[in-house]
Amino acid sequence: MRPVLLTFNLGGAEIVLQAYSTFYALAWVTVITLGTVVAWRRGFIWWRALVVMVAALAVGVAGARMLDLPVNWTYYAKDMARIYDSGFRGFALYGGLIFAAATGVFLSRTLHLSVWRLADSAVPALAAGIVLMRVGCFLNGCCFGKVTSLPWGVTYPPGSPAWAHQFVSGQTGLRGLTDGALPVHPTQIYEMIAAVVIGTVAVWVTLRRDGGGRRTTPDGVPFLAFALAFTVFRAGNHLLRARLITMTIPVWFYPTLYALVAAVIVGFLVWRVRAGAIRNIYAWRSPGSGG
Repeated sequence: MRPVLLTFNLGGAEIVLQAYSTFYALAWVTVITLGTVVAWRRGFIWWRALVVMVAALAVGVAGARMLDLPVNWTYYAKDMARIYDSGFRGFALYGGLIFAAATGVFLSRTLHLSVWRLADSAVPALAAGIVLMRVGCFLNGCCFGKVTSLPWGVTYPPGSPAWAHQFVSGQTGLRGLTDGALPVHPTQIYEMIAAVVIGTVAVWVTLRRDGGGRRTTPDGVPFLAFALAFTVFRAGNHLLRARLITMTIPVWFYPTLYALVAAVIVGFLVWRVRAGAIRNIYAWRSPGSGG
């Protein structure tokens, strides 16, 4: 845990780089830059792709805050000004992803861009952004997991969010004042690994070619496969995360949200796979194809 990355003086003023805000800012810059570059390399006009990426990110940040309101309403109820706080706190990832996806679809159609092809182009950026955000969470000590006896459990120091949560919830009792926190699941690292693995597989699927050099995967399938696999992972990882006392939603909220999102993704995935299969059949039967 290292909530403060660096402290230095600049023009007589002390500058403090917080791990959480620094890595979140890096994640946002990376998503825009990498997403735009990959889209440009895949044939999109760069400035149009940039417009979509910037707008999707901006709306996504607002959506992440909107979902966090009902999730942690106790935190906002103490000071309603926190709803409009521009600081790096109070975001729910899937609220951001859902709003960003909707914005991306709308702008892609407005700018006459291939929605599914652009979505596939965004996969590397999404995976990298998730990794960077979770690095910030891990160093900050937030988004921690439940107590575990597994050998890779992480022990946070006294004064950390995990320590405070365990002490207040009675998991450590008074001995927590001297012994510190109990080991917890490194759920942030789990999510980082999942983003890297799932993102890598999705990129490989995107680049896969047949013997004739033609793409074998329909547009949209890599993105949808990434979204489905990551959603399933999040549903499992959620069970390992500690439930904060500020959370005001019922325990079934997130499992239900993940199930609904997964069901929608499966529907789109089946549609894209079938559409690709039909196109392949027509291509095989077309004149000169040898069919």
